[in-house]
Amino acid sequence: MVDHTENVVPDTSIISERNVLEALSALMTEARLAARWGGLSPTSRRAHQAILQAYLARGEPPCISEFTAETLSDLGQRDLVHVRDGRIALAYPFSTRPTEFQVRLGEVEVHAICAVDALGTAAMARRPAEVTCVCPTCRASVSIGISPDGLTVKHASTPDPRVWTGVKDVGTCAADGQCKSMLLFCSPEHLDAWKQSQPPSARGFDLPLAHGVQLGAAIFRPFIPGPKGKAAS
Repeated sequence: MVDHTENVVPDTSIISERNVLEALSALMTEARLAARWGGLSPTSRRAHQAILQAYLARGEPPCISEFTAETLSDLGQRDLVHVRDGRIALAYPFSTRPTEFQVRLGEVEVHAICAVDALGTAAMARRPAEVTCVCPTCRASVSIGISPDGLTVKHASTPDPRVWTGVKDVGTCAADGQCKSMLLFCSPEHLDAWKQSQPPSARGFDLPLAHGVQLGAAIFRPFIPGPKGKAAS
């Protein structure tokens, strides 16, 4: 009998706000979780963690030659890791190419795929993070400090940043669809201005910064399990 690892599910134990639970349920449906993690082999799970650890250690992914084509294909079909042009292009929450969502962990700088991914990186790494996101309305940079617990906002460069979590069909790659509507705005006014340009049918959740951080932590902390109170390494 093949021994499969247990499914990776969001850590709802750290969620204290109803709107965060509602957003999480809308984004991470049972079907999506099953497609990502159901029956994931130990080999694929180890490869996934190794890829994420490489981003955290060096700011870039490992060479695809370190993994079998079968493993990379499995991770791609699960929308966990995507290989493009002969290299790992993304592994949620990270993007190999520069994005408007930058995360600094000590001396290492990585780029996240969306705002929620960036805000959840500290919890996954169990290290303090400095996050910088570009407001889609005014193009100003918003800087945010997050503590090693991944839940505490140490500082923000604007008084009331807002996190918009758009709810869309994921398709075969969330980064090409849903993630493009996971954004951070410098103020409620700039989020409202952006929403006016969107179709009336657009769905999503308007979250204060602390709630957006909580959402990111719940999603990404389980990606790299670590002993309580110790940093992932």
